[in-house]
Amino acid sequence: MIEPGSAEWLKAITPSKVPSILGISRWKSQYTLWHEMAGIIEPAPISEARQDDFDYGHACELAAREYWKFKNPGWRISQGEVQCSNDDLPFANLATIDLRGSRGSLRRVVEVKTARDLSEFGDDGSGELPRDYAAQILAQMLITGWHETADLVCWAQYGKPRIYHVQWDAQVAGVIAERCLQWERSIVSGSRPALDNTISTYETVKALHPDIDGSTVELAPELARQVLDWSKELKATEKTVLGLKTQVLDAMGNAQTAVVGDIKVADRRPHGRGGVALALAHKNYDQLMATHPYPELASTTERQPA
Repeated sequence: MIEPGSAEWLKAITPSKVPSILGISRWKSQYTLWHEMAGIIEPAPISEARQDDFDYGHACELAAREYWKFKNPGWRISQGEVQCSNDDLPFANLATIDLRGSRGSLRRVVEVKTARDLSEFGDDGSGELPRDYAAQILAQMLITGWHETADLVCWAQYGKPRIYHVQWDAQVAGVIAERCLQWERSIVSGSRPALDNTISTYETVKALHPDIDGSTVELAPELARQVLDWSKELKATEKTVLGLKTQVLDAMGNAQTAVVGDIKVADRRPHGRGGVALALAHKNYDQLMATHPYPELASTTERQPA
């Protein structure tokens, strides 16, 4: 078993790296992953809290395994992780599967994820698997060669567990394989990804330049204007948003959900450190604006010819 995080594991393309390679990861950017796999920077060390999350996840796999068995009569499931690689793929690869479902000659990928609730997991209420996890599981199916419908068990701290299904899609898998090949070639050629606006990339650029040598750099006036202008705007915006959220909390009192008609605007939920937190329903913005636009926009729309 090649341990995740080891030097050998870091050099291989694994399913967990595929969302970053595709540019759809919520946690790690292309820029960060490229520099890690190229050996230019070390992956961030695992904190004690993060390790505790991993330990909790492994413990949840035991319960998720039993839950999956109840929901899939006739199928057997492995006692733990299964690791494999696929020499037929044109890039170095390695897949570590949480659990392997089997029935006769059939094999299935069974992945387990933990989250505080389905919203934190990334389910916006549609019941659809977040695309980064979907890409990861499709990559697992690609490397293992197991094309039976794969399952992801989300073990939430609040609410019941949920099983998401991923169908094999040869066309999408082909695109993933091609992107992985191009990614591997980019590391060999030294063609690093472009900068982006993620926290992951910001922290990576800081890690690339840890020293201060006392020199001075001339910035382009456009970049200088933009960074100061947007920073000033951000501070003002943060104060405005905080004031508006305070008004929403005040209007809600002890209520759980705030709505406009049948459109959810926000909800109050338990906070991990105690108390409650306000979560805004950003996904409903377009619906709210379509049915309740700003008055000045509504009057402009009404004046437009049919």
